[in-house]
Amino acid sequence: MELKWKKLDNSNLRGYTAVVPSVAVGNVGQLACDLLISSLRMKKIASINSIAIVPILGYDPYDHNTIDLSMCCELYKCDEKKIIVLQLRAPLVYKYATSFLKQILEKFKESGINDIVILTSSYAHEKKHIMTSPFRYLVNEYSSYKNEIQKLNWTEHEIIENGIKILGGGFASLLYGICIEQLVPCLILYKYCSEGDNIPDAYEMIQYLDSVLRIFNRDKDLSSQLVQPISWKYLYGRPPPIGIY
Repeated sequence: MELKWKKLDNSNLRGYTAVVPSVAVGNVGQLACDLLISSLRMKKIASINSIAIVPILGYDPYDHNTIDLSMCCELYKCDEKKIIVLQLRAPLVYKYATSFLKQILEKFKESGINDIVILTSSYAHEKKHIMTSPFRYLVNEYSSYKNEIQKLNWTEHEIIENGIKILGGGFASLLYGICIEQLVPCLILYKYCSEGDNIPDAYEMIQYLDSVLRIFNRDKDLSSQLVQPISWKYLYGRPPPIGIY
């Protein structure tokens, strides 16, 4: 399986942090990445195609005044914050997922990417300690964020004997394992949630992410710096017709 990587410019990505959403319950990681891309006005620098990706094509989700089209898997960057986002808009085809993620990670390493942050979610009913934060994290020994997170006193993901499992979390644990194999610094951040209106979950996830990456201006209110993508207007379709009542 060959990864088709269509570059839209020759960006130098050395030293950047790559944020990758895992398609999971509530799509919290994807929504959080949407917020990042829109709020930082990130530039699309590549489109990625593979048999592991469900073929999807649509209008630009961040700008309705353009004729550009968007694909299922695209790469965005913010030079000022040295962040790239690999946005995925559909689940990976299971039997090709491992090969796809390994090739993506290899591309990142070739580009000089500094570390990986995986955003995902897990089923709300899997949260065993009810009175604790709904957020959990997992960080490998190569990550520079380890000490910072310990200072924040976040709750760490519980690792069981059978390995790392984030139920409902998509490919997050798989990519994390690949990062360990290839000695790549990696952090997983996830939230327990249910299906429904998960926009508030995405806002909270950005708040947690900002605590570590320091993306936004600390002298201003965070919510005032976040810009919802135009495409969010269509998340739940139109309201029901009044005539049915």
